[in-house]
Amino acid sequence: MDSNFDTAELQVFPLFTGLEVTQLEHLLHQHRNLTVPAAHQLVFEGDWDDGVFLIRSGVAKVRHITLGGEEVVVNLLGVGEMVGELAMLLGNGLRSADVVALTPMEVVKLRWSSVQQEVERWPRFTLNLAQLEARRLVALGHRFRLRGEDATTRVLATLAELARCTSYEADPLSPIPDITQTELANIAGLARGTTSKVLSQLRARSVLVDGPEGLQIAALEPLRKRGLIER
Repeated sequence: MDSNFDTAELQVFPLFTGLEVTQLEHLLHQHRNLTVPAAHQLVFEGDWDDGVFLIRSGVAKVRHITLGGEEVVVNLLGVGEMVGELAMLLGNGLRSADVVALTPMEVVKLRWSSVQQEVERWPRFTLNLAQLEARRLVALGHRFRLRGEDATTRVLATLAELARCTSYEADPLSPIPDITQTELANIAGLARGTTSKVLSQLRARSVLVDGPEGLQIAALEPLRKRGLIER
């Protein structure tokens, strides 16, 4: 992985909008660049750690394992996101969920103390973090609302969310990460057979196309009709 992660790249992250160069340099003090393979568990629920991670590339799922052994995916995280900030904000260092790579990832690990100091010194950064948590709460509510929708809506919503995770622009028309149908079904909360059938139907109607960079949603109108994006 390219080790040249500097303040210029850090400024691209929406979370650090408005921070001065000296603050960005402090955040990067003793940072580490990591390459994470697909299926690797980056964070373990209940473990203690003193770092936060920034996602440079790739997509991860945030999950809980129920007492019955069922996996429940509560969020997807992609380019420009931070992982592990909740433990820092709560002050106990305990991870609140598992975070598992869905695709190969490039991440940067920042020292908890460096991030915490900037939170305490810089109100704009505190606001940015609060907005991050607010967006995730909204996304969680949207995910649970979708559990009552039909299978096509749930698959489309999952595909659009995966596409958004691949770039800072969060474009649902971006190429969709290459994950298995089993994984896709699990994220959507559906059986694999149902998911496979929906994917075939979406391809037949040209809602999904196989582009040069992989599977893509071909148009936004099907998402608008289902209330998955603003009209």
